[in-house]
Amino acid sequence: MMTYDVIIAGASFAGLAVAAQLRGKRVLLVDHNPVGTGQTSACGTLVVTLRALGLEAAILQVHDRLVFHTPGRTFVYPVAEPFCTFDYAALCRLLRVGSDAEFRQAAALGLEEGGVQTSQGTFPARIIVDASGWRAVLGRRLRPDLAPRDRLNFGLETTVPYQDEGLHFWYDPGGLLPMGVTWAFPIGALSRIGIGSYRGESRLGGPLDRFLTRLNLQPDGRHGGYFPHTLRDPVVGDLFLVGDAAGQCLGLTGEGIRPALFFGTHLGRLLRAVLDGEMRLEEARTACRALVAARKPGYDLLCLAQRLLPRLPLPLVEGVMACVNRPAVLRRVLAYYVRAFWLNVPPGATRQVSTLRREAAT
Repeated sequence: MMTYDVIIAGASFAGLAVAAQLRGKRVLLVDHNPVGTGQTSACGTLVVTLRALGLEAAILQVHDRLVFHTPGRTFVYPVAEPFCTFDYAALCRLLRVGSDAEFRQAAALGLEEGGVQTSQGTFPARIIVDASGWRAVLGRRLRPDLAPRDRLNFGLETTVPYQDEGLHFWYDPGGLLPMGVTWAFPIGALSRIGIGSYRGESRLGGPLDRFLTRLNLQPDGRHGGYFPHTLRDPVVGDLFLVGDAAGQCLGLTGEGIRPALFFGTHLGRLLRAVLDGEMRLEEARTACRALVAARKPGYDLLCLAQRLLPRLPLPLVEGVMACVNRPAVLRRVLAYYVRAFWLNVPPGATRQVSTLRREAAT
């Protein structure tokens, strides 16, 4: 049996981003779902992030403001770097086109010396990446306590006919959820409307229905799931972890797509350097840990804010929102938030990737 250069468990944002950097290498992507199915996210990120990776074709709507609502006030935050909502399946397909990795629809079950056990057999590889989501199915084989439930949030979402501009968030601890938020992410004629619990509560159907009733809307199916709010070690033994498997979703904001694409892209570049003989594997592990550690203070701050803000009296929370809304403060906050996961792309790389994807699509 052929030994792969890299096996990646998980074919969503993080896993596909890793694979996209390994074109020409022997890469196997393993996921129990077909690529582009099983959406659990509201699918919002920065336009510049998708542009850096040549993924603009997946954008559904661009948003130049963030809007925060409390029972008595509304705060509008204009953003210099616009956000966007996008089509999950289209984005996954575009990422997939950027890679020539082999895909096998199978469940990753565990690790074997030098390989990955799946529902379709065991496959050997030089390097293994766990991008399987919050469950970290491979990482937990090495460290069973890697994904504790008390470090998970939970979100539930539906898509309804509702048009608006901007990404909207509601905080109503007395009327909806004491430790959570609701949101509306417009996607043209429709919006993805959801609710998230900072306690990881999964029975959110009732609160979501109450919120939709306020907007005179009815749910049309639901999707959702758990997402982490605390960083995990991105390297466990010889295994690399990335995306939600490494706890790289942000606390408070729940943003996980941009970190997944950022860390996935950088991990893919590190692994390519190893396979090209430019770096030793241990050096790649050290660099991966350093990349994550450099952003840990920001993660810790958002985790602290997630714990503290919902425990404050509502007037104090509104005071914080008003303070952030001052132009000088807002510029600094957004600049820090945006730059934390800024993707630098080699000259001409985006053009080459976009051309490749257009050719593959035709």
